Amino acid sequence: MSRTIVACATGRAGAALAVLRLSGAQAKTIARAVTGCPFETPRRMELVQLRHDELTIDRCLAVYFAAPASFTGEDVVEFHTHGGPGLVTAALEALEAAGASPAEPGEFTRRAYLAGKLDLVEAEAIAARVDAASARAARLAEAGVAGRLSAFARRVETALTEQRAEAEAWLDFEPEELLDDDRLRLENAIKDLADELSEAAAVGRRALPLFERPAVLLAGPVNAGKSSLFNALAGMPRAIVSAEAGTTRDWLEVELQLPGGRIRLQDSAGQRRAEGSVEAAGIASAQRLQAEADLVLWCCPPEDLAPAPPGAWTISTKADIARGPGLALSSHSGEGIAELLTAIDQHLFADPGEDSACGVPTSRRQLELLESAAQASARAVEQLPVGALELAASDLREAAESLAALTGTQEPDEAMLDALFGRFCLGK
Repeated sequence: MSRTIVACATGRAGAALAVLRLSGAQAKTIARAVTGCPFETPRRMELVQLRHDELTIDRCLAVYFAAPASFTGEDVVEFHTHGGPGLVTAALEALEAAGASPAEPGEFTRRAYLAGKLDLVEAEAIAARVDAASARAARLAEAGVAGRLSAFARRVETALTEQRAEAEAWLDFEPEELLDDDRLRLENAIKDLADELSEAAAVGRRALPLFERPAVLLAGPVNAGKSSLFNALAGMPRAIVSAEAGTTRDWLEVELQLPGGRIRLQDSAGQRRAEGSVEAAGIASAQRLQAEADLVLWCCPPEDLAPAPPGAWTISTKADIARGPGLALSSHSGEGIAELLTAIDQHLFADPGEDSACGVPTSRRQLELLESAAQASARAVEQLPVGALELAASDLREAAESLAALTGTQEPDEAMLDALFGRFCLGK
């Protein structure tokens, strides 16, 4: 936090414009050194000449944000330059020569979190918005930035803590002194909160594929047309196709953009008794991928009627020769390819319920903590009818702590923050 950091917030690829962000105690001093502009008035765009070694790099716009009224809570200066990669590099070098340090991935957002400008849910939503692969994902991420899920989590955390305090107060009473009406009132109040958490987690499970890249695996017996289908879906010849069985020894992966989001399409070795150690390793890898995949497409030639594994989709891959069970398609004629992509898109990227008042988790971390809170609060409900007040209070504490970890009000350790913000891009 003692460093004044700089990065290009718009990336190094060529573009019409670029935004360079400078944040820290020396931001205004460094900006003055490279422009000569005093930056006396916050939030006023200035036309400046960005210079280094007495040479002008660019004539651009710059704006100063005075602490604490900035994104990071520190003094911030942004430069809106032309976007040529060479020009951006030269501008960054000039700012670094004047005293700035290159920012780490996610360091601007991390400083905003540490300054209390946003919580962890809102911080992760910024990363999700940057990486949004569809309009729906962008809308849901914006709701996260706006704090809908954060407000829900804080409200429920407060209510659970209040219910826990009541349950702990009852520990001083003899069981016969507790009225059934009081117990039932507490039980119903906790159940309502548990139901809200369960609904939020359900929404999160449906929404998670929008913010990740679900794995779609092509699996099945040898010579089932997996590699041909992989090439047809990828739109390019990535996998080797041969009539010889066992051609695919290692798995391949390509990223595809569907209307609802991005998927990782994977091709794996055919399933059979291996004829060598290399093929055996490929088959073992295919089985591991099958266990981890979000969706398995079990590819069957017409002559093979072996049932697909539970949960997998049956794909009849050689419809131009003969039709088998399941969705019929042909990698050679293109029949059924568009229909398969549409079905995958609708299955993985279904509407999660974006109008939910509880908001939508934008990361697996958020979802797991919501599920933990939902499970703990549901256990508390089960403890009350049998008079296990101490256990109920312990479950309520666990639920509240999960929600505190979700938003970051329960202070996370440095390793967790490093892992979380390390996934961000530079300049964010």
